[in-house]
Amino acid sequence: MGSLLFSENYVKESEEDGFDPTLNWLSMMLDQYHKSFNVYTDANAAGNHFVARGKFFGPGGEDDVPDMDEAYVEVQQYEGVNCIKASFLSMPYPYNNWGGWYFMNGVLQGDETQPSPNWGDYPDAGINLQRATRITFWAKGAQGGEQVEFFAFGVGKNPPMPYPDSANKLTLGYLTLKPDWTQYTIDLTGKDISYVLGGFGWATNAFKNSFSDITFYLDDIKFDKAKLHEPRFSISYKTKKSNQDFDMIMRNAAFTYDNSVALIAFLASGDLKRARLIADALVYAQKHDRYFEDNRIRNAYQGGDLILWPGWIPNGKINTARMPGWYDKCQEKWLEDEYQVSTATGNVAWAMLALIAFYEVAGENQYLDAVRDFGQWVESNCRDARGNGGYTGGFQGWEKPGQIKLMYKSTEHNIDLYSAFRKLYFITGEKKWYERALHARKFFLSMWDKNDGKFWIGTLDDGTTINKSVIPVDVQAWALLALGTESLKYIKALTYAENHLKVGNGFDFNQDCDGIWLEGTAQMAAAYYYVGQTEKGDLLVSFLRGMQDASGGFPAANKDGLTTGLDLPDGSPWLYYKRLHVGATAWFILAEKHINPF
Repeated sequence: MGSLLFSENYVKESEEDGFDPTLNWLSMMLDQYHKSFNVYTDANAAGNHFVARGKFFGPGGEDDVPDMDEAYVEVQQYEGVNCIKASFLSMPYPYNNWGGWYFMNGVLQGDETQPSPNWGDYPDAGINLQRATRITFWAKGAQGGEQVEFFAFGVGKNPPMPYPDSANKLTLGYLTLKPDWTQYTIDLTGKDISYVLGGFGWATNAFKNSFSDITFYLDDIKFDKAKLHEPRFSISYKTKKSNQDFDMIMRNAAFTYDNSVALIAFLASGDLKRARLIADALVYAQKHDRYFEDNRIRNAYQGGDLILWPGWIPNGKINTARMPGWYDKCQEKWLEDEYQVSTATGNVAWAMLALIAFYEVAGENQYLDAVRDFGQWVESNCRDARGNGGYTGGFQGWEKPGQIKLMYKSTEHNIDLYSAFRKLYFITGEKKWYERALHARKFFLSMWDKNDGKFWIGTLDDGTTINKSVIPVDVQAWALLALGTESLKYIKALTYAENHLKVGNGFDFNQDCDGIWLEGTAQMAAAYYYVGQTEKGDLLVSFLRGMQDASGGFPAANKDGLTTGLDLPDGSPWLYYKRLHVGATAWFILAEKHINPF
């Protein structure tokens, strides 16, 4: 019962068995930024490239080319959440001022947090776009009749710089914009685009616009270059246009946990190809952190390209894994979320579980080696001797000036580690992993409350005092999934969840019962199936089917602002929103297929 496989369907179903909208949505989330090479689709979108901005202008005309608003929402965008608003201020006759913007790859070095323009001064900082045959983009004028030139390439050609674009400027000439969205195409046939600094740009002048100010809009700028073979992570949430900080902070974030569960869901659905893409991304991220070299993994990475672009060398390191974040136009700087850049022990354990699952199906020792390295990081940095042992919560914060060690111990983290260490022992026969599994098991079983028949969430920072403020549903389900033949001893945990954590036909995250957490509801379904309570599992799966979006995905919660009772590192409450979620969708696949990821 402790194996990943307790359903005979594991890795036996294929797309030939029929269209699965749930799997299709999960696949779409993983593939969406690799079907083309995007320059801009939405502000802070994970698939954007050429994100540095290079302004050019005539003598004394810098103020005549205002910064573009790349998160504009007051005009209906062509597609997605935002569009770009661009303006040019004409000087009165006879001054024919001019200017515009390049969308550039740029460079990022040392401690910089956002890129600088590169006009051809820096070596090894161009992107290879060979095999792309066209650029497409959408534009419209605020009034109609605006005259704007659109182009690509040519950076560093005039005046000549030491490391210019491989192609000369390629322009459509001046276009007369319409008041409605119109698509335009730049043909790249026969062009040498093996080294690109400036992927797109626009320019205009006062004379062309009869010495009047103009405003126009851009959206959906992309090269027709697919890269579906590249390892990558899926962004975790399908965000939308809103005033919630959530939709900005989460727009390009790909959580390690969500991707680990998605990897196992792809395996369970017979999609070894996409499972491999995530497995390779986990291994790459482990070895290519922008700062650390100790085999940890972060809580989240950026969706889209896994690897930072040429010329982006934070801390002097090339080809590092991209970290999530967003550009704040008010502060005029790039920001990162503290939790996303941190390392939680449970997320390391989930990466281990995912890679073990992949290794069990595909073999190949690099995946097993990565699991060993993750496990050793946990042992070296998080093993705890206080109270009933176990492993501490991980590390919080940015690498500079230094991360803070989290001294609490989580029942959930130790459940994850017990399963991961135990599996590693069964595969390798190395007794150290068995001892480490028992060390984690001793702690999470010490969190069993035999009076109420439930598991506590863990301890406070002293490592011994039980944290009784939050009683989460996932711990009740996960403990049984991880315990194998011992699970029936603790089956009252499911009864406790039914009596104290259930809301309608689903389950909340915690005991305040203020809404339905769909991911946790799917976890409860998986637990019911695992212990043989099939009817209850069927009822939950049927209920969840009714909550499924037409696209095939599942939202994280049935309402915005679902509380967890827990806080984020900045002290704000950790909330779930009604956004389509990779974690919830992947867990539904596992539950429906009767798959136990532990």
